[in-house]
Parts: sequence; C-alpha cells; structure tokens
Amino acid sequence: MLSLKTILVPVDFSERSTHAAEHAVLLSKRFQSKVVLAHVIPPAPFEYAAFDGGAYTGMALHPEQEIQATMEMRICALAQKLRAGQPLETKVLIGDPAKEIERLVQELHADLLVMPTHGYGPFRRFILGSLTTKVLHDVSCPVFTGAHIPEVTPFNPEPYKRIGCALDLGPHSEDVLRWAWDFASAYEEDLTVIHAAPLLEVGGLYGDMFPADTRKALTDAARSEVDKLIAKVGCRAEVHVECADPASYVRDVADKSYVDVLIIGRSPNLGLLGRLRTHAYAIIREAPCPVISV
Repeated sequence: MLSLKTILVPVDFSERSTHAAEHAVLLSKRFQSKVVLAHVIPPAPFEYAAFDGGAYTGMALHPEQEIQATMEMRICALAQKLRAGQPLETKVLIGDPAKEIERLVQELHADLLVMPTHGYGPFRRFILGSLTTKVLHDVSCPVFTGAHIPEVTPFNPEPYKRIGCALDLGPHSEDVLRWAWDFASAYEEDLTVIHAAPLLEVGGLYGDMFPADTRKALTDAARSEVDKLIAKVGCRAEVHVECADPASYVRDVADKSYVDVLIIGRSPNLGLLGRLRTHAYAIIREAPCPVISV
C-alpha cells in the first residue's frame, strides 16, 4: 500500500500555488498525510521583485525579520483557509528556494512534493520555472507538478477518477508502474498505461527508409513488454502503445482518455529516464492534468 506520511507544499501565495495546496490537502485526507506549507524568501536583492505589486513591494528596506514576520502571518492565514478540519504545519525560510526546498524534503522525510509549474509574475519566471526544473533533478521523492493550465479551474473535490501512467520501458519502469498502481488502488480506479515506441520513417521514394511493416513490429514488441510489466506488477490497465513522439502522444492519449493525473518516471541523478527524459518537461508543461514524476 502506498504511504504518503508527509506532503511538502512550497507556496508563493498565488492562485495557482493555492490550487496546488488544495490538491495536497485532498491527497492528505486520502492517505492520512501531514501537510507542510513552506514559503522561501529569496535573499536580497531578489526580494525586491519577487511579486507583482505584492508582498515584498515597499519592504525592500525593512529588516529580514520584519519581512519574515509578514510572510508568517500570510502563510498562517493560508493554512487556516485550507485546513478543513485538520492541522497544517507552516514554515517560512530565507535562502535559495531550491536549496531550502531540497533541505526540507530531507529534513521532513517528505513522501511527496507538491508545487505548481508556474507562479506569479516575475516570481513565476525567475523562481518557480527554474525552481521546478532544479527540484525535479535534485530531490529524491515523487514530485506532483500541476495547477499549470492557462486558467485555474474550479477545484474538484474528487479529482482523480482516471489515472494515467506513461512508461519508457527502461529499468525504472517497474517501480513507476507499481507506484502508479498503488496510487490508483487507493482510489479504487484502474490505470491507463501509455508508451510511445520510437517513431521511424518508413518507405521512402527509393525504399531508402525502414520497411513499411517496421512500425507495426516495434509497436507489437513494445506492447508485449508493457503486457509483461503489467502481469508482473499484477495491475489492471487500459494500454495505449504507438510509434509516436512521446510528449505529443502522452498528451493526446491523456486528453482523449480524460486522465485526471499522469504518473511518469524520474531519476534524481540522471534526469528523466529513457525517451521520457528528453520530453518530460514538455509532458509536464503540456499535459491536460497534473503530473507526478516518481
């Protein structure tokens, strides 16, 4: 059974960040998790432009302790708004956001990190965009990235009806599939498993490309490998396998299958594995749903 004892949520007080925190609270109810909200104040001079006309404007000349006190009031108010009958811990830190988040993950032994892919104004462009990229490489726990679509949709109290899992068939795929199946089992839902086999050019005017039946052979071989993994893990899954560009195919299948959350593989040391390694950020950025990278 999947255990998510501690969920860490970095927040910047934007609507997208709050939306991500709502997902964390909902997950905590399902998995009986502790939720920790954390806000990291970048050191000067970055606090001068951390928000668009927001929390730090007019505070640049104030002592860090005063800024920290203001942020502590804000994060406590957010926790009160989100708590919904259960306590939420809060932390306000000063330092490099990526390093502080990585340190908190280790200190708290976090089982899941929840963060939006975009934040607020310059903070989004300067901190959260690069922050998410760095965190995906540096932390070892699963990372939930979402609330990144152009318009924040009304929060759905039951958001996970269909769960997708994109596999690259690399060494990490069995672990990813097991995590996805455990997650799906917690919601008593089946999986939609997606794999994009290599897209090869076939035919050619002079027959100088791969034979026309090569794609079918690749697809059949990949489908066989996916079926073996599913049998080994012992899960139920609807399977989609095609020779295609991974990012586009995963996005399109997730969209057409009405997937509510997509689970992909990640290695903290080597980046994202296999063919997903090159396309994972495109998947996270373009997916029609939140993505959990394991």
